[in-house]
Amino acid sequence: MSIFKRLPLQRKLMSMLLLISSTVLTLATAGFALHDWYDSRLQATENLRSQADIISTNSIAALTFGDAESARVTLESLDNVQDIVLAVLYDADKKLFAKYAPGNFPVPTLPTSSEGEIDGALYVLRPVMMDHDAIGYTLLLSDLGSLTTRQADQIGIAFIVFLLSLIVALLLSSVAQLIITRPITELAMTVRKITRTRNYQLRVRNRSEDEIGSLATDFNLMIEQIQARDNQLEQARQLLEEKVKDRTAELLLLTQQLEHQAFHDSLTGLPNRATFDNNLNTAIHYAQRSNEQLAVMFLDLDRFKDINDTLGHEMGDRLLVELSARLQHCLRSSDTLARLGGDEFAVLTNNTSQNRAADIATKLIRTIQTPVDIDGFNLQVTTSLGISIYPADGDDATTIVKHADTAMYYSKAAGRNQFSFFAKEMNIRSERRIHLAQKLRQAIEEQRFEVYYQPKWCIRRNVIVGLEALIRWFDADEGAIPPDEFIPLAEDQGLIGLVDQWVIKKACADILQVRQQFGEHIQLSVNFSPAHFIRRDLYKRIAEILTETGFPGESLELEITETFMATENEQLLEQLNQIRSLGVEISIDDFGIAYSSLSRLKRLPLNTLKIDRSFIRDIGSDRDDEVIVKTIIDMAHNLNLKVVAEGVETREQLAFVRHHNCDQVQGFLFSPPVPLEQLICLMEQQESLVQA
Repeated sequence: MSIFKRLPLQRKLMSMLLLISSTVLTLATAGFALHDWYDSRLQATENLRSQADIISTNSIAALTFGDAESARVTLESLDNVQDIVLAVLYDADKKLFAKYAPGNFPVPTLPTSSEGEIDGALYVLRPVMMDHDAIGYTLLLSDLGSLTTRQADQIGIAFIVFLLSLIVALLLSSVAQLIITRPITELAMTVRKITRTRNYQLRVRNRSEDEIGSLATDFNLMIEQIQARDNQLEQARQLLEEKVKDRTAELLLLTQQLEHQAFHDSLTGLPNRATFDNNLNTAIHYAQRSNEQLAVMFLDLDRFKDINDTLGHEMGDRLLVELSARLQHCLRSSDTLARLGGDEFAVLTNNTSQNRAADIATKLIRTIQTPVDIDGFNLQVTTSLGISIYPADGDDATTIVKHADTAMYYSKAAGRNQFSFFAKEMNIRSERRIHLAQKLRQAIEEQRFEVYYQPKWCIRRNVIVGLEALIRWFDADEGAIPPDEFIPLAEDQGLIGLVDQWVIKKACADILQVRQQFGEHIQLSVNFSPAHFIRRDLYKRIAEILTETGFPGESLELEITETFMATENEQLLEQLNQIRSLGVEISIDDFGIAYSSLSRLKRLPLNTLKIDRSFIRDIGSDRDDEVIVKTIIDMAHNLNLKVVAEGVETREQLAFVRHHNCDQVQGFLFSPPVPLEQLICLMEQQESLVQA
């Protein structure tokens, strides 16, 4: 059975057809032989009956008269009857009366049945009747040899017919299996070819309209659907490959961007601190082997926060990008310029000397100092720079960087816009700065400051017309800490806003008392940090202070640095106009050290210009400064602005500004900044002189 399962479909079908055909033919042949054998015996028996009836009829007389000879003659009449081997006539007592035995066939015992076989011969026993009485019996025996021979001949013929029929069946089966299996074979071959080549355009030819034809049609429809699905999958695969390719490119680009961001500043594109540290460590290792020097420079832009606070961070970012490009042009390709964050930059120069580092630092400072024009804004910043040299100032990267940072802060403390080489004593100043920053925060929380007041004198009337509030810090351990030491620190630490807010509130309360005692003509001036302008509620906070203290807004003047006012900003203009609506006047402090255009001065709601003390100091010795002072006074008056000269310390300086119609003066020639008690005494002395 397992062998049959492994046979091809053609052979299976062929075998089944042959098996069916041979079985049918065998059954038909066997049936035909059995029928012929039965029919032949029946015919032979019928012939014997007829002969026996004739003999019985013809033997009535012989039996009646006991004529055995006549009976024998009658029996011998069977000589011409084929296959008779014995004829016997019995009397009524069933005794042998006469016989005919052409083949000497022995006479058998009289059988009991009327028909049957005896010793391979067919017999018939018939009674001889007369008047309904049996007067004897006739027994005829017929040889079956001829019947068997004829039967064998019939079987041979049937076998030949069987073989011929089997051959015909084989031929017909072959044709039938071809008719049936050919489309199935073609279908199978097509399936295998499609499977092997994945060519879904192949189709099965439909040769019939039967079930196999329907199968072929359904198969072709299935292949069409598979082809359509395969086309969709191919399109999807191509789309997926394109997306994967695009995504891979995006991921590669993102990886490159992330790698770049990991080692570069996102704004300027310069190396960041991590890259700078790596390059510095590599440079130190190389310098050790080559016995060379290298320099590390730390740069911090001076008062850059003012630009961010007034013009916004977007303008500040654009300025940083421009300054970064400038700095790069000042350096060699082998040098490293990095942005460490905010407005801090670092420079690494290889194979250099102290003189070479000083030249580079000078070039960098000059480059930064050159004004930058962005969207019509003429911006100018300066930088403080610190330098440390390897190996003189340290033998590892951490120490070199720390000492450059320390030297940078020393440059800031020394007046900014300069560079300093690291010296060991600077560490003391660095530690001092950290210690002072901690104390400053505590002093702000506990309000350990005092407010001193420096009078402003009217030149024409020679009387005090205004007071500038100046903060002072007296520490319990250190005593007086100079403003030029803690004010820049407060700016760097982001604490100047809290300091200014406390000063204006305290000064309003103090001067309100002075005004009540000496008259309401006294005006209060307070320095105001640009940091306040970041907040949108500046107008509200000033109004709250005026309401809380009861100080009149028209007697308050806010002094804002020219650096802050030198840039044009709609938000700044809006806030200044809001402040002016309170009656508060606006003054530009330290005028002349920045780059203010006349168009901006005209737009801003200003009341006063204060000439920077650096121009007043050189009156009498510097002709250029005298021209600048005279020009500022004339320009301010043409713009309907008051002019205040700061830092007047000599009679010659006073005479010069008076000659050129300066409105007010302020300086040690009249009075240094004094506490409220001394101010009251000074006001009382002035009042006594006026009355006298």
